[in-house]
Amino acid sequence: MKHLLLSGIAVVLLVLPVTAGSDAPVEIPTEVPTEVPTEDPTEIPPPRPPVSSFRVPEQMSLCGEQVPLEREDVKERLEYEFYYLLDRQGLLVTYMKRAARCDPIVEVILEMEEMPEDLKYVPVAESGLASRARSSASAVGYWQFIEATAERYGLKVDGYIDERRDLTRSTIAATAYLKDLHEMFGSWPLALAGYNWGEKNVRRATKDQGTTSYYDLYLPLETERYVFRILALKLIMEQPETYSIHVPEDERYGLPRVMEVDIASETPISIDILANCANVGARTIRGLNPWMRRNVLPAGRYVIAVPTEQSDGYADRVAKHLSKRRKVVHTIKRGENLSTIASKYNVTVESIEKWNKISRRKPIHFGQKLAIWQ
Repeated sequence: MKHLLLSGIAVVLLVLPVTAGSDAPVEIPTEVPTEVPTEDPTEIPPPRPPVSSFRVPEQMSLCGEQVPLEREDVKERLEYEFYYLLDRQGLLVTYMKRAARCDPIVEVILEMEEMPEDLKYVPVAESGLASRARSSASAVGYWQFIEATAERYGLKVDGYIDERRDLTRSTIAATAYLKDLHEMFGSWPLALAGYNWGEKNVRRATKDQGTTSYYDLYLPLETERYVFRILALKLIMEQPETYSIHVPEDERYGLPRVMEVDIASETPISIDILANCANVGARTIRGLNPWMRRNVLPAGRYVIAVPTEQSDGYADRVAKHLSKRRKVVHTIKRGENLSTIASKYNVTVESIEKWNKISRRKPIHFGQKLAIWQ
């Protein structure tokens, strides 16, 4: 017996045996209804049109200011960034997933400060909404602050804490900085150019070139592309489906459910202790508190974000753990210094100096004994 599948119908061929004097076997077809699974076309996303089929709009604004797209050179600069991004679909998907987690915080701060909502695309252009992003110029965090500007706008940056990595604090600082830049230049494109290149450089360029139009200034290539990259991000991320970028809502990253808890300690605090008291791993506690730079915090007061379900009694658990600390005596070995010893015990160099009444100005020596509190 043989089976064939024709147009969704199973055809059974009965092959009769060959009898004497016959020329060939006789085949008698018998139709047997059968179900053939068919795919639901709605489950298959339509093929993405070629990038070249998409167009930038004839009109567009940024922070309420019209972009002169009637000028061919301006349109060309926007199209370059537009097609550059569309050709990197995976990157756009990542940005959109992260934006679902970051935008609620950024948008609230911008609204409170009466700033344009379009500014929420600045950290996307700056860092891709990654807290640990770091540029070749040592700009750090969501908004890519260099250390001097960060400190000027109230962000703490030292060997243990870097608030440039904290979304809320850095957004507040960036909003204040952008507000000052806008007051300085009276134009959002120029303010953004100042954010990227520095206000002194932009002020000098406008004076030397005799124009206050961002679109007419000759600037470093990165700064010339900067505003157009923000424009392209706005264009695509506001209407991703228009450009065949599909990111289901349930696949976007959400805000973690956390509570902030005040803690205090007169001695250094290991991040491992903070994590254990929250019943999570060190990676989780540092992810919720990206401003932490090392595995230890100096003595002091801190506001720690912990999972909501672990927030009740968290401060008491940390205090109880700290009260059980014991004193360890470390004998200095050859090649060791205060930094390597501090790393070994997850404490700070400053704490070792305080406990032992020494300083980095006075060298330690082989065989010397140091008191360490763990």
